[in-house]
Amino acid sequence: MDLHGGNTYKLKREGRGEVLDYSSNINPLGVPKKFKQKAIENFDLLERYTDPDYVELRESIGKFNNMEIENIVVGNGATEVLFLYVKALKPRKAMVVAPAFAEYRRALEAIDCEIVYYPLLPNKKFLMDTDEFLKSIPDCDLVIICNPNNPTGSFIPLKEIAKVNRNLKERGIKLFIDEAFIEFMKDWREFSAVNLKDENIFVMRSMTKFFAIPGLRLGYGLTCNQEIIEKMKNYKEPWTVNTFADMAGKIILTDNEYIEATEKWIEEEKIWFYDKALKIAGLTPYRTNTNFMLMRVENKTASEVKEKMIERGILIRDASNFVGLDNHYIRIAIKTRDENKKVLNTLAEILK
Repeated sequence: MDLHGGNTYKLKREGRGEVLDYSSNINPLGVPKKFKQKAIENFDLLERYTDPDYVELRESIGKFNNMEIENIVVGNGATEVLFLYVKALKPRKAMVVAPAFAEYRRALEAIDCEIVYYPLLPNKKFLMDTDEFLKSIPDCDLVIICNPNNPTGSFIPLKEIAKVNRNLKERGIKLFIDEAFIEFMKDWREFSAVNLKDENIFVMRSMTKFFAIPGLRLGYGLTCNQEIIEKMKNYKEPWTVNTFADMAGKIILTDNEYIEATEKWIEEEKIWFYDKALKIAGLTPYRTNTNFMLMRVENKTASEVKEKMIERGILIRDASNFVGLDNHYIRIAIKTRDENKKVLNTLAEILK
């Protein structure tokens, strides 16, 4: 079973042809035009190495997040940042809030870290009860939370994150927060854990999703803990962020026209998408704070629904391999209105 969505290459190798990819959660507005133009104009930069310290890139990220350059580490996608953090911290035991991104487990297992999971439950709409959560945290070194959560789309308010962090800090437990999808939330800067500026917290971000550049691989981490930053730098290989990714990060974070257009699109579309999905018989959608939606299908398995959708030229995510989800859960991206209509109409036909 594939760990992640978006494996259209495998379908092509199997002779399944072109599909509309609704398994990966990428901004349908596409690569920002300002960056495209700059990349064309500066193609010869491929003849040079990037700055190994990525000073200008980190300055751009710092301005975007109101953080100092020394508080920032960049990586070849958010996944490199995750693996670097885990290697630097070397936790012996970690708790992961689940369902969760599969790479948390892989990063922790790579250093022989024991993993325990805290389940977000469907009967609570995958929302966290903070007091209950705090009571369940064992003696460990690290807690990992994806916020907004992938694949549920649920979100933990900043005041609750602050409460969790205070408790963890008192117990000597570090808090890692994955905010890969937070930019899809309205007024997201008000809700980011970066605002707490606490050395106990490490925030991971991705530029892949919001800015539609998965092929470039660009992610970053933010923390006031200089010790962990230095340890990560010691593990980091040089030049993992390529020339165009470095250029992209310095351009797209200031592309206000693109950012505002994306914010307007997702705010309208996720409401419309949920309302339409709610009317489909045999389907239970869950409200989302981001650009994808988790759904439970009745009477059919997720793999059956996925296969029937592929037959109709649409790839969705079978979410049954997320810890805590059974074989009736699917995750579907939210894209343009016309494409969304096609996907939801097709899904309704299959579930009849």
